[in-house]
Amino acid sequence: MSKDTKINDMLENNRIEPFTLIHDVIVNWWVILLAALAAAIFAYVGVSVTYEPDYTTSATFAITSKLDVGSYSSLSTANEMAGTFQKIIESSAMNKILCEELGVDSIDAEIKSNVIQDTNLLELSVTSSSPRVAYDTIHAIMDNYTKVSYFSLGNAVMEPLNKPQIPMSPSNPLNAQRVMKLAFLAAAVLLAGLFAVLSFFRDTIKQEREVELKLDASSLGELPYEPKIKTLKELLSRKKKAMLVNQPLAGFSFVESYRKFVSRIEYKMAKRDSKVLLVSSVSENEGKSTVAANIAISLAQRQKKILIIDGDLRRPSQFLILGVQPEEGKELSEFLTDGTHSEDLVMKTHVNNLFFIGGRNSYSTSSDILKSENLQKMYKLINTCKKLVDYVIIDSPPAGTIGDAELLARCADEVLLVVRQNFILAEDINDVMDTLRNTGCHVLGVVLNRVISFENLTAQTVGRYSYSRYTQYGKDRGKANE
Repeated sequence: MSKDTKINDMLENNRIEPFTLIHDVIVNWWVILLAALAAAIFAYVGVSVTYEPDYTTSATFAITSKLDVGSYSSLSTANEMAGTFQKIIESSAMNKILCEELGVDSIDAEIKSNVIQDTNLLELSVTSSSPRVAYDTIHAIMDNYTKVSYFSLGNAVMEPLNKPQIPMSPSNPLNAQRVMKLAFLAAAVLLAGLFAVLSFFRDTIKQEREVELKLDASSLGELPYEPKIKTLKELLSRKKKAMLVNQPLAGFSFVESYRKFVSRIEYKMAKRDSKVLLVSSVSENEGKSTVAANIAISLAQRQKKILIIDGDLRRPSQFLILGVQPEEGKELSEFLTDGTHSEDLVMKTHVNNLFFIGGRNSYSTSSDILKSENLQKMYKLINTCKKLVDYVIIDSPPAGTIGDAELLARCADEVLLVVRQNFILAEDINDVMDTLRNTGCHVLGVVLNRVISFENLTAQTVGRYSYSRYTQYGKDRGKANE
């Protein structure tokens, strides 16, 4: 495949998602700021080093006639005089006179003449890098132009109206502040545009439609981003908590997205007669633990008996998400290593029909805990539990960082991969799925998490519904369908 063909395919498959572009630009704000500041500093230094001041002095003449005072008052006559006078100034005869008068080999000055609009006034200006040269040159012209223009001006008379002055300040002042501002803005815009282009061509999953285009898996839907902080009190307290579908302030679109998503999971698992679902991701901070908890809660609210197992022994989080307090000596890791009785592991949660197995202690040697005989114990535990509940949900560590997910996948029927919007390269996601498939476990599909788009943003501003109202809405609609 040629390079042009690859680029065309990429352009065809990648559609611009404004929020991902804006996000990638904002994330790199410090790079843009530093580069813009550097550009402003370099611009200031460059302008300061190359700056050469120019000094301009001028004199004004009134164009009249020896024969008729009004004959040269027309604009056309004044314009003709300006052209004639400019030729006189630029003539070799005038240049020779000026050089002799000033005692130089060449005139280091720019000499111009022009008619002031709608008048018979002609302005003569001289610009030079030296104020004294500008002043001496214009005086030399005024003293000697009649010697050269005797026949050229004919009956025209040029009467000086003012005396030129020595210029005290440059006519092209150094405006370093303006140059710095322009350089700063230009660099900022250029860098922002560059990051936007890089974001567009970065091979991540930005929209749900890209899941099946770029990944070797089916899409189970997308879950919109839902802000965790809903009130000023929560903002001030700075408490970090997961957004769950049974919380009163959960947005309607957020809850509805999970309802559809979990329905797809239930349907696909029923087709394969699967009961154990492992939820994982490629990397940290993709939201797989929150997704696992919400799947369990959603299924429990459908009157299914659910067991959720926190298999992330390095960084357990389900006890915080679900609000349970595992007792010492009754944690999953202790069962695997010390032989704790399995019946002591199961804990009730605040959600009806939802049970929990896990712990709160972290173990850096989690991979060693899950090897050999301990993994067999885990397998037997899950087989026992799935006879007592409808579904077992396993929250595993990220599959792209450590091998725990690969080990736990051997105990599961299905694997769900949570992919955060515009976060991980498609190639890395496919590699992780291939690794999980090598364990013999079936990849159920991929869900795109924390999706931000114009559509989702509009939906979130429509209003908030308490979960009880949402549940009642679902029940009413179910009765109507019956």
